[in-house]
Amino acid sequence: MTDRSPHDTGLARARGSLLAGSTAEAAALLRAAGALLSDPGLRGPDTLAAAMIPWAPRVSALVKVPVLRRLLPWGIERVLPGALWFEVVRTKYMDEVTREEIAAGARQVVILGAGFDTRAHRMTGALRDVPVFEVDHPVTAARKQARLRTIPTAVSPAVRYVTIDFNHEDLATRLADHGHDPARRSVIVWSGVAPYLTPAAVDTTLRWTAQQAPGSCLVFDYCWQDVVDRTCRDPRARALARSVARHGEPLRWGIPRGQAGPYLAERGLRAEEDHGAADAARYLTRRDGSLAGPMWEFGGFVRCRVPGPGAA
Repeated sequence: MTDRSPHDTGLARARGSLLAGSTAEAAALLRAAGALLSDPGLRGPDTLAAAMIPWAPRVSALVKVPVLRRLLPWGIERVLPGALWFEVVRTKYMDEVTREEIAAGARQVVILGAGFDTRAHRMTGALRDVPVFEVDHPVTAARKQARLRTIPTAVSPAVRYVTIDFNHEDLATRLADHGHDPARRSVIVWSGVAPYLTPAAVDTTLRWTAQQAPGSCLVFDYCWQDVVDRTCRDPRARALARSVARHGEPLRWGIPRGQAGPYLAERGLRAEEDHGAADAARYLTRRDGSLAGPMWEFGGFVRCRVPGPGAA
């Protein structure tokens, strides 16, 4: 894979905003806010996300301020209705898939475009001795490791940082250099990355995934194509597309509604789950049984698999 990075969402080049410095930082902020929710039925699992946010003259830095940080979930929901719940659902779902795949026999975890993902450090019980390969641009990886060093309990011997220059290096080769074995079953996590890539970069990554060991799983999120094209009627989805484009990270890739299965099949993968807002209730149910939300609805969360030999 020598095309433009299929894992760099543009952290180094994005202009950022008063909310956060990049989409990677904004996602970490949403995860941090989710972990602050008082209701245990809603609370997000990423208790390390706040440490990924730097001190800066931005709203995101409020997550580090005692008392004020408790207002963040409310403030985010007022400014970006649905965003907090979207990230809570995405994080819980991808955590769930990762645990299930490891329990079912996956012996490697690959996190593509890892950004400020903290799964390798907060899921040590589920991961046990399973190695985690975090793939990202050297600049992003260095920032993350510097922030993790401020958390003594966040050291994970299982994580292997795979830095790569996509203009000159091959993903499979760089992973192999760090001990990844494509013949061993893997669970691959690709969160908050694909919609910002070119269709060619997404296609390359999906076809690389299809070359992994049979039974390997990929979990990722996507936008509907009409959101990318800005032809959808949902004003929140249209506002999101305008906002990320304004801050230097436009949506570039999507899947037509209802077509995730055929799209992935053409690239050698079998779709097993394609979840959206209608499936979010189990992640957004309060202790008293009422539902939070609604979450952003502009695409889905997919679990797909590398078929075994002879599979249709």
